[in-house]
Amino acid sequence: MNKEKILAGIDAGHIRTKAVLVKGQEVLGYASAATGLDAAGAAEKALNQALAAARVPRGELGGLVVTGIFKDVVKVPELAIEKTIPEYMADAKGALFLNKNSRTVIDIGGNVHKAVHYDKDGNLLDVIQNDKCADGLGIYYTTIAKTLGVSEEELSELALKSKKSVAVAIQCGLCAESEAIDLMCQGVDVADAADAALRFIVERVAAMASTMPLEPEVVVAGGLAKSKALMKHLPVLLKHDVSVLSLPEYVGAIGAAISYEGGK
Repeated sequence: MNKEKILAGIDAGHIRTKAVLVKGQEVLGYASAATGLDAAGAAEKALNQALAAARVPRGELGGLVVTGIFKDVVKVPELAIEKTIPEYMADAKGALFLNKNSRTVIDIGGNVHKAVHYDKDGNLLDVIQNDKCADGLGIYYTTIAKTLGVSEEELSELALKSKKSVAVAIQCGLCAESEAIDLMCQGVDVADAADAALRFIVERVAAMASTMPLEPEVVVAGGLAKSKALMKHLPVLLKHDVSVLSLPEYVGAIGAAISYEGGK
């Protein structure tokens, strides 16, 4: 990576599109926008907001790399994208950038969750991703919050107040939502119902990640990594210590930025 250049990375995700600016080992600015039905427009908006936050003129960008599920959709002339990279590669490079001792990253995103194992140089060693039935955990998290009439942050705080572990037997996000409603209708405390719903998310993630050798350090990325309630359960179910990366939702975008010209 050319340390003199200001590089931009965009992670065009299913729910939100993130943009970061990186120079050398420093993140200069970052921003996100709802992807909605206009992924290219969201990418433009996020990039412009990141540029404004960093007070960097558009003309000073030395390169722009994109990753994410809509990485090919946002390749419009206005963005002058020079390269795209797979999400798992961006995760590995972004995680290593933020924690040089990390060797495995678990990314819990809005639509997809995955685990990526890599060496000290960020070279991929193993990748595993959720099956189709486990898609949309981030969307499910948002839906549960709306069902309980709280914000996503309040949902985590509510679940942390749980005093009783409630057993649930569910297979998918849609069933989990119905189960949470049924629990409350049966008189189960709302905090216990919230905890049960969030534990479902962690169980799905842990079941996937446990099929891969988890070599330390194991770090967590993605927007759901900010949920303290989820992160309370994850190390228990994995039987392995984990730590949350700084700027967890921007790990992919950071990895994209530093991939310009083969940067690591």
